[in-house]
Amino acid sequence: MMSQGAFRKAFGALLTALAVSGALLSVAPSAADDIAVRFQGRVTWIAGEMLVVSTDDSPSVNVDLSQVDQDQYQRLASGDRVIVTGSLCTERNSIVATSIAPVEP
Repeated sequence: MMSQGAFRKAFGALLTALAVSGALLSVAPSAADDIAVRFQGRVTWIAGEMLVVSTDDSPSVNVDLSQVDQDQYQRLASGDRVIVTGSLCTERNSIVATSIAPVEP
């Protein structure tokens, strides 16, 4: 398992890559010391309350769906393009999503 420091460093690099590539739509610090994020990617897989999203130029991102209404993600399938809004949770080594929206073609 990756240490919290290593995770923050790796995730910082990911956020930088997303920002440079234009895939990252916004990043802002939140009151809880987590980092609010919004990015676009393609669903790699989804199972239960876990989603993996691949961005165009960066590695896959684990997305925790436990805070998202099921109707926002129950029809998603591999390959669907989505916009994920949520916050970086270093304790879980993932993004905790607050919303998932499909990207219209």
